[in-house]
Amino acid sequence: MRNWLGNIFGFIADLVNGAEKSFLDLLSALVPYAVPVIPAYLTYFHTVEQMGFPDWVAMTAAFVVEVLGITAVSTAIRFYRHNKRYKDDKNKAPFWLAVGVYIFYIVVVLIVNVILEVVAKQRSGPVIWAIGFFSMLSVPSGVLISIRTQYSEMLEDINQKYHRNGQVPTNTPLPQPGTYKEKHASDFKDRIVDMLNSEYSRSGQVLSPKQITSRLKLNHNNNKGYVSSLTSTWRKDKDI
Repeated sequence: MRNWLGNIFGFIADLVNGAEKSFLDLLSALVPYAVPVIPAYLTYFHTVEQMGFPDWVAMTAAFVVEVLGITAVSTAIRFYRHNKRYKDDKNKAPFWLAVGVYIFYIVVVLIVNVILEVVAKQRSGPVIWAIGFFSMLSVPSGVLISIRTQYSEMLEDINQKYHRNGQVPTNTPLPQPGTYKEKHASDFKDRIVDMLNSEYSRSGQVLSPKQITSRLKLNHNNNKGYVSSLTSTWRKDKDI
């Protein structure tokens, strides 16, 4: 009876934990896109009330300004990641130009939502400060959206690299970025020598480079040179 109840409670606990993770992932994906609604509304309100824009123009302005901010920060982060791969300036993307666009977006938002409030003098200082901070919510939102996208692309790149090299089966979980280091035959020098000694003692045969890389689950094309060289050195030492 106790084991039966334990299994039930264990199943419920696993179900809740799995649902909690999925729910958090869902919120993490959706909330950053909802955050710009607040600064977008502030832009809409000020363009209608204080600038006299028609409703449809104000709605368009609120939408395009927030999309501009998200696009600018996303592009800047993408360019930064790209530039880290290259030292030659001719291969680098215009990172600072994207940063300049984002700064221009921030200036526009602050002018429309804060400076107009200061000039109008219809609200108290703390309220204007609150409006200013609400207007800047799109900054962390855009950054979070961008880095989540970059992270997904990074995992896809790692996945493609692993499967292209034939090193990881399809159902193997991917490692976290920055934790994976591709193994080379040089990392298995002592093991290769042991494999050669063991096989020669057992059968009198010398393992081929292809057999060695296959047993070690290494990319043969990338490691056959080192394995062949090590095998030749081993042959000389054994006088084979």
